[in-house]
Formats: sequence, C-alpha cells, structure tokens
Amino acid sequence: MKEYRNEIIIALVSIIGAILATWFFFFSIDEKKITVQSDLFSVVAPNPNALLCINRPSMLSKIILSDDYTKKLFAPHLPPVFAKIIDKNPGIPFYLISYHEQGEVIYANATLEQAYQIADNILHPYFSSFDPKRTLIDKAEFTFYALPGNRFFVTYYNQGVWAASFSKKLLDEICLQQKIGQTALSDRILSQKKLMDRNAPLNLLMPAPSLDISVQINDSIRMGLGNGWVYADLFSSDGKLCCFSGIPYNAQLDSIYPIMADSVVRRLKSFYPNHNFLPQLSKDAERIYFTACLVQPDSVSR
Repeated sequence: MKEYRNEIIIALVSIIGAILATWFFFFSIDEKKITVQSDLFSVVAPNPNALLCINRPSMLSKIILSDDYTKKLFAPHLPPVFAKIIDKNPGIPFYLISYHEQGEVIYANATLEQAYQIADNILHPYFSSFDPKRTLIDKAEFTFYALPGNRFFVTYYNQGVWAASFSKKLLDEICLQQKIGQTALSDRILSQKKLMDRNAPLNLLMPAPSLDISVQINDSIRMGLGNGWVYADLFSSDGKLCCFSGIPYNAQLDSIYPIMADSVVRRLKSFYPNHNFLPQLSKDAERIYFTACLVQPDSVSR
C-alpha cells in the first residue's frame, strides 16, 4: 500500500512538473510575441523630419546597397553603421529610422540576447578603436562607443526596444517616450502610416511641405499637397527601384493630376539631378496613385 502511495505521489509530481514546464514554455512564447509585436512608432523621439520603415531588411541590401546607382540615392540618408547593422543582422525582421535636426535614430524590437549580438558581432568590430562603456539609467541600458573628436555612438535597450544614434539626447527622449507609453507622433503622421503597404520592402513618411510640390491652376488658385505628411512605398519592379503613393481623388481635378505628376518628377530631379524617373498615374473611386521608377540615363527613351 505504501509503495502504491509512493507511485501516486511520483505520478502527481510528474504531472505537476509537466504542467509547470508547459506553462513556462507558453509564457516564454507569449513574452517573446509581446516583444516582437510592440509598436516602435510609440517610442519615436518627438518632432521627426522623416521616417523610414524597413520591412524587409534583406531587400534593402538586394535593392539598394548592391547597386552603385541606387546606393548614391540613399547614401546621404543612411549612415554606414546603420547599413552595417541592417545588412549583418538577419535575425531582426523590421527596422525603423527616424530623422531629426539632431541626427538619425535606428530602432528595432529585440531580445536582450539580440541586442548583445548586435554589439558583439557588429558594433564592437566596427568601432574597434575604443572599448565600449555600458551604464544603466532607470533600468535602461546605454552603451557608449567613443569616437574621435569627443563624439559617441550610443545604443539603448529597455524592455524589448533597441535603438542607436550618434545623439544621446535623442535616445534620452526615446527612454522618456517608453515610460510615457504614448506616441509623440502627430495625427497627420499616424493617418499616413495607416495607408502604407507594410508588404513593401520600404515605406517612407515625410512632411508634404518639404517636397514643395504645387500646380498653378489659374491666376488665383494654386494646388499643392497641403501641410500634412505623405507616404511612399518603395519596391523593386523589373530590376528598377520604384516608389508608390496616393492622395484623395477629386474627379474635377482630372486635368490637374498629370501636371502634378510632372511636378513631382521635376522635384525628384532637383533632389537627384543625375537620376531619371518614369512616372505613371492610376486611380480608383477614392484615391489617385502615383508611381515613379528610377531608371539609369542610358535606359530612357529619347
């Protein structure tokens, strides 16, 4: 009887152990999901000048960084260390870059292990001249890589959010945003964010006034993109880099949209005088869409 009772106790202990192991396994998965699914837009430092979403990091290297012609287009806006992080760390499926007056910030959802992998495998060799210094501030981990000229490259990690910048001030603002738990981005930005195609390799968000695109309809009316923000989906088509965007459609302006498309191309040419863009317009009942593909000069029909 005693032996039978011992077997029952052992069986109960085994069942409880299995339940605890299963609970711990699923709890770990849920915790990992929360880390992956957290919205990086909620921690973006206030007052960005533009936002770049990198939905397929491997495509960034394939579309942009592997081609000298398109690389020149993005090089001024993508710090080399950011490109290195994105290219050499395939374990992270999404990056966000915000552009500010003080500099740029790159963000990612990451586990602490992934944050250390970025540090050990990418940043330590990249900034090999000086040993990094780690410090904890309000449970957030900052790592400082000293650069010549009394400058620093700084990384930030806290509760599944990893970020890096040459501006410690911007990372301090991210830390504050994470504590607040509410986005500092305006409704104008968030409304355009909803229109982006997250299946596109890249999405770009920027203020419409920065494009300075308008069409003179008559002596008294000038039509532009307004004071809000606009989005663009960037993708590859037949080996060419293309961008796609849309604005609300008004049938009364059908004759104006082609002129505005030409204005967009001229504006792109003013930014990138050595590049050519082929435009195309399409529409549905609610929106009119603009597509422009980057083509090399010798491939443009004359």
